[in-house]
Amino acid sequence: MATYPDDAAAPTTTAFSTVSEQTFTNTGTTRTDFNLANPATNKAEVVPFIEGVEQSISTFDLSNSSHTVSFTTAPNASNLTIKIITIPTRFLLNRTFPTVRAIDYSNGATQVVNGNNYTINSETVSYALPEGVNVDSTTDFMVYLSGVFQAPSGYTYPSVTLGNQGIDIADNVATRLLTNFTNNITDDSGNHTLTKFGGTSVFSGSNITLDGSDDFLYIPSSSDFEIHDKSYTLDLFFKPDTGTSMTSNQSLFVNHLDADDNYNLRLVGANSNVGFVINNKGTITEMYGGNANGGSNYHVAVSYDISTQNLNLYVNNVKVAHKSYVTGDVISGNVTIGSNSNLASKGEFYNGNIEFVRYAHSTRYKTPQIAAVSDFTPNVTSGAPLGAIDQADSLSIRVFDGSVTTIDRFSSMADRKPDKGFTTERKFDTITFSSQAGYEKRRLKSRRPKRQYDLRYSNITGVEKTAIENFYNARSGEFESFTFDLSHINESGTINARFDGSLKVTQVLSHGSALTDNFYTVSFKLLETYD
Repeated sequence: MATYPDDAAAPTTTAFSTVSEQTFTNTGTTRTDFNLANPATNKAEVVPFIEGVEQSISTFDLSNSSHTVSFTTAPNASNLTIKIITIPTRFLLNRTFPTVRAIDYSNGATQVVNGNNYTINSETVSYALPEGVNVDSTTDFMVYLSGVFQAPSGYTYPSVTLGNQGIDIADNVATRLLTNFTNNITDDSGNHTLTKFGGTSVFSGSNITLDGSDDFLYIPSSSDFEIHDKSYTLDLFFKPDTGTSMTSNQSLFVNHLDADDNYNLRLVGANSNVGFVINNKGTITEMYGGNANGGSNYHVAVSYDISTQNLNLYVNNVKVAHKSYVTGDVISGNVTIGSNSNLASKGEFYNGNIEFVRYAHSTRYKTPQIAAVSDFTPNVTSGAPLGAIDQADSLSIRVFDGSVTTIDRFSSMADRKPDKGFTTERKFDTITFSSQAGYEKRRLKSRRPKRQYDLRYSNITGVEKTAIENFYNARSGEFESFTFDLSHINESGTINARFDGSLKVTQVLSHGSALTDNFYTVSFKLLETYD
């Protein structure tokens, strides 16, 4: 619903003379600076249009001796037009805006903050705020991913690693299982207890060795590993042993309820492929690809995005298979790492080392190629950055750091109060019945009174007159109701209202053809409504 007076806007480019005009196309997601052919005297004279929509002066600054327009957020526009206009002094206003300090991250250039390097990749999960800012909460800044605003629920502040000087773009509760095997089989996420079967655990540095004959790890059934109603990513870093074991299937990670309800990430002995198989009520979905030969290190990942129904399989940082997959019924069985089933029946034992196993409720990977694993002992912040950030994405952080008073232009009737002495009427809606004998009966139609306002603006220019006319015409006169902001008449609150009667315009003076050269008196009535 429209609001008066804020939406009674002045026609900027027709009200004031245009000095110059520049157009920029396909501005991209990271570019914020645009050079002007001629410098502007002040910000009020700069009028940017993104896809034809006029932008407030709070969205940009002037830099480079007023030769450059610097946007707070990259316009990312197919068409950006910047006009320079001339504004008479009486239409210049002082306004106070929050100052904004910004930092932009991408894969193309390294940002250095406090001596630390940051780029967009699949491993970096903590990003610094601009140096020197003072931030107390998420209300002090905004985060954009490729130009799209991200709610605070999409990231963590303060950062686990950077404190109040940064954010974690990971969902720090998304990781439901993380075993780094640093001389133990502890779940670093704190959600599950792992049990080793088949012999004594053998550790070497940050990996565990399974012997391929009877060794495996066991986790009791948990809803954390159900895949019917959520996005998820399962990834492992491992090194299979050489020898005859490579000729047989080897299970890496299995959720097994029964023979018709299970999923399995495995090595396929027949062709050295990696495979991921989902069996849901006997309906089988499977993906195969890549190679996993004995004696080499491999990072293998399965990543599913429930919003797009994309299921991807990665081997050593390359997507080797993908499917469109519609989730089925619940698969909620026991989990085994290194075996294909539960305690009752076991097989397909894995032979080799495992650096880590990680399972997260998030789409960690979705691009054709992902960054190589550089951290072989990841932490729980390595969950899903903002729903899976890609190397092609840009990450922008805008921090509100104090305020600044700047020169602005008249923009709407909110900047022009009506004459003092306006009239306010209040009336209850009643029905009166009169008899021939002179007796009366009344019925109250509503206990809510209707307020009526009689507003008058004396000696306003054609700019303000046109703003009122445009608003009146857009409502089709008395037809369409709108919100009336009572602060316009120095009261508090808002009401629903409509125009009551005609718009009265009287010309007072004219000494030119421009809107700024003509003066009028405009009056109208507003009637409260209960739509």
